[in-house]
Amino acid sequence: MRGVIERCLIATVALLASTSVFAHHGTNASYDPTKAVTLTGVVTRFTFRNPHSFVEFDVRNEQGEMVHWVGEMNSPTVLREAGWTATTIKAGDELTMTLNPSRAGTPRGVVNRMRPILVNGKQVLGTGGSNEN
Repeated sequence: MRGVIERCLIATVALLASTSVFAHHGTNASYDPTKAVTLTGVVTRFTFRNPHSFVEFDVRNEQGEMVHWVGEMNSPTVLREAGWTATTIKAGDELTMTLNPSRAGTPRGVVNRMRPILVNGKQVLGTGGSNEN
């Protein structure tokens, strides 16, 4: 009986330890922290919800073509602690921000809040803090 209990205890500990590995992805898996791109464009949508907030904006590339970018941000809880609200960024705002781009080469990136974020030429609140999601 003691052996069965020990095996169940070991299995339980192993199961609990392994769930944290799968609980959350790291931003470095999807985005390249060694590269940064600063973009200016017009906001089309700001999604302020869990598990991550997103800002979508249109940026004109070097060829003059409009490219739709998506920036992944922290959770609303983390952003609120930094002074953000659901209306800090609105559709139609001119936005300048720095992203660590997608490793896949798509127009996506994780927003680097360690760099200034400008909305309509003014720096918004809460630009300091972690880039971890």
